[in-house]
Amino acid sequence: MGISTTKNYEKGKLFRDVQVWPLSTELDYEGWLGNFSNDSDRTIAEQILDFFTYYSKKMVNQMLSISVGGAGTILKEHYADWTHKHFKQRCIYSFIPGETPNESDSGHIFIRKIREVANIPQTQLIGFHELFDYLEHNSSNPVPVILVDDIIGSGLQCKTAWCDQVGGTSLSTLKEIAQKYNHKFIYAPLIINRVGFDLIKSNCPELFLSPAHIIGEEYNLFNEKCICWSNDKELFAKGTEMILRKSAELGIKNNNSVVSAKGFRGQGLAIAFEHGIPDAVPAFFYWESDNWVPLIKKSYER
Repeated sequence: MGISTTKNYEKGKLFRDVQVWPLSTELDYEGWLGNFSNDSDRTIAEQILDFFTYYSKKMVNQMLSISVGGAGTILKEHYADWTHKHFKQRCIYSFIPGETPNESDSGHIFIRKIREVANIPQTQLIGFHELFDYLEHNSSNPVPVILVDDIIGSGLQCKTAWCDQVGGTSLSTLKEIAQKYNHKFIYAPLIINRVGFDLIKSNCPELFLSPAHIIGEEYNLFNEKCICWSNDKELFAKGTEMILRKSAELGIKNNNSVVSAKGFRGQGLAIAFEHGIPDAVPAFFYWESDNWVPLIKKSYER
């Protein structure tokens, strides 16, 4: 079951040395593995660590270029005069806010990152709440809008922002604005979970999606088909039991909250980006206390 501690340690050391894995200042491999005192739990933890995916800044920037580039293919189908220069001259870039909007939302990070990666002028970047008035005041010609972010998980915050929220002085939702003025909206995240993809397709048909990657149940640690468990039902049972047991010992609740044993709404993802870790990730990866060393640090409220 998994690979030996010695082999895993040597592999981790090699991967850090050649920068396949990030330095221990970004992911504390040894500290996190030290949380598991008995051999059985540690072997499972090594298996999980082997499955864990970390996206460096270079990888994030490349995926952002892919997702936004894909948005151009969609826009070309709707604007007969579309050219590549319109990414900088015609498109407006914004984001979907978090469940409890704040300045640390990944959307804020990515609205700045698109300027860095694609040299998009500041004049083309608009905050979510300012977007409503802008689109209503520029209603004579349909505006192409690209929404950027790192990951769409459950899709719930997107559904809420699209169908229910209003901003500025407008009394209309983005859904209503898209229908009324024929503005074209494309959500271009780096990654989208299949559950979120399906939810948005069903509830937000006017919103086009252009992710760099779509991930399914094979990336959920709490799904028997997850790649981590290598189709080994016994390993799956022992692995998920260990995660939930350790989480319970730490006081991490197994519920649908953003800090939970299975990740937000049970998504069970084992991923992190250079700029942070999504709520879809089980909390025992980032939990920090006197008796627990996080694999990666994350700002959160217990």
